[in-house]
Amino acid sequence: MTVLSSNATRVYVRPARSIGGLVLDVTVSEQHEDTVETTAQPVEQGAEITDHAFVKQARVTIEAGHSDSGGSKSGDTRSVEAYQALLALQKSREPFDLVTGKRSYANMLIKSLTVVTDPKTEHVLSVKAEVEEVLFATVSVVAVPKSRQRHAAKTAGPVKSGQKQLKPDDKSGILILSGGTGYRRQ
Repeated sequence: MTVLSSNATRVYVRPARSIGGLVLDVTVSEQHEDTVETTAQPVEQGAEITDHAFVKQARVTIEAGHSDSGGSKSGDTRSVEAYQALLALQKSREPFDLVTGKRSYANMLIKSLTVVTDPKTEHVLSVKAEVEEVLFATVSVVAVPKSRQRHAAKTAGPVKSGQKQLKPDDKSGILILSGGTGYRRQ
């Protein structure tokens, strides 16, 4: 029996590596990619200036394996069940949590799954999963009254204006709209 000393104040428990809650038997490698994109604009004398930078989605590539040892309740092998679970997670297109050895991620999607089966991997799932973060934006629509718009005739929203009819233009013979239903700017 192990007893913690009275000096121990914190106990850290690392969560199991998982892809959307699916824990595979072994993780062979994890490659994390975090990138900042900078914009470049040419200026008068040919030099480029950077006036903005933004964080791109996090990307993680995982190589992992899952063995058939241990049996299965459904009759399928454990490797087939794990592969089916990964495919279902990918096809659902629902963001999930990813826990790696270095970091935990939220809002991730599986971009690609690569599975190799050969004589050495016949009874295991050997999978490479490319996972990417989904960044969400909050959008809101704001109505600005015409009285606050400098050029309301050009920038105001559409206004219902009655029935519209096609009639030929006398000069060109091309049909043009006249009358009202439709939208026009005020």
